[in-house]
Amino acid sequence: MTQAFMPEGEDGQHFESFMAFERVEWREGFVRIRVALGPQHRNRQGFIHGGVIGALLDSAGMFAGTYDADTGRGKAAVTVSTACQYIGATKGAAVEAVGELTRAGRSLYFADAKVIDPETGAVLASGQGTYKYR
Repeated sequence: MTQAFMPEGEDGQHFESFMAFERVEWREGFVRIRVALGPQHRNRQGFIHGGVIGALLDSAGMFAGTYDADTGRGKAAVTVSTACQYIGATKGAAVEAVGELTRAGRSLYFADAKVIDPETGAVLASGQGTYKYR
């Protein structure tokens, strides 16, 4: 079962909802996000736009470090820095991003993420991020 990105008390008017990102799996230190690709996610050649890939990497990295097992909800965090390596492209119907927590301190945490074509298993991009708990 997927979960739309609509934290309690919000009206859904935030970036992840706008981009139609859905959490497929979310647990401590891990997240999988899926997006069904529409024309708004593609460049003029019909491939997924690099900005969508970058946003998926950032969101996956951020959510990988924010799951609170005690409440089942997310902790607040912001991005400090990200790095992205574009590896491939797709005209497929959907992509998935996987984020994994690599290390967490009191105020900062670090995560790795990748974007995958679920039809072929091809890695389209990889990234690393530093995030700050709020």
